[in-house]
Amino acid sequence: MISKKISILTVILLFGLTIQAQFSNLVIFTQANEPFTIIINGIQQAPDPETNVKITGLKAPNYKLKVLFENQAIPEINKNIYLQPEIEVSYEILKNKKGSWVLRMLNSTPLDEIPERDAGQEVYIYTTTPRLSTTTVSQTTTVNTGGLLGGTSVTTTTTQTTSNSGSVDEFETNQTDYPEYSGPRGCPRPMNKHSFVQALESISSKSFESSKLMIAKQIAGANCLLCNQVKEIMKLFTFESNRLEFAKYAYNYTWDINNYFLLNDAFDFESSIDDLNRYIQGKR
Repeated sequence: MISKKISILTVILLFGLTIQAQFSNLVIFTQANEPFTIIINGIQQAPDPETNVKITGLKAPNYKLKVLFENQAIPEINKNIYLQPEIEVSYEILKNKKGSWVLRMLNSTPLDEIPERDAGQEVYIYTTTPRLSTTTVSQTTTVNTGGLLGGTSVTTTTTQTTSNSGSVDEFETNQTDYPEYSGPRGCPRPMNKHSFVQALESISSKSFESSKLMIAKQIAGANCLLCNQVKEIMKLFTFESNRLEFAKYAYNYTWDINNYFLLNDAFDFESSIDDLNRYIQGKR
């Protein structure tokens, strides 16, 4: 009887861990030229107003959503959204027949059936720390020199730039942190370091290898990675077969695809390297 109770308890715990490892995506877009900012549970998710945004890594079944428009004449939209595990839910912002801006659910898609990323879509991992935009403030000062220079005026301009280290624009403003590369690109823009560290922490927090692989694929499919980032994720897997499976999956979501040979060091067996090379040749 005791053994049976322990078995039941083990199944319950394993089921709970599996549910905990599941995530959802949220996509919000508009075909109108009205940029917006997404607030989830009171936290700003994107640093700047956009027209097509995807938020990944959502664990809870429901969130409080607020949409703020760059055009302040448009009233904000408030809505409770409900998500299902391993599902991407898409909402469209549009005007209804009464001329009011509304948020309307468009479709829901299993994460393993999500099409390739839209080039115009910005992707962010869900955060509980606000992402603030990069701002530049310029101050111009005019000083009358009086008789020293014949009564002329001298104008000086001081520029101060502030930014949030968690902004996704870090790649464009600090490209020296990324390798020099001029070859073909497999995706538009790599993850910045802040977001990638969050991704590694999310994968590492899982106890089961299958859960790590599932989350890793979700992150790769919703973002754009560097080869070195793919390699770092591969190192989180204990089994060679999972490293190989992720390497194949991530190829379509890698920025510097000509550097994929860098992944060879992450394998223990030559057969895995040969298998990956055959896969890549088949994709070209």
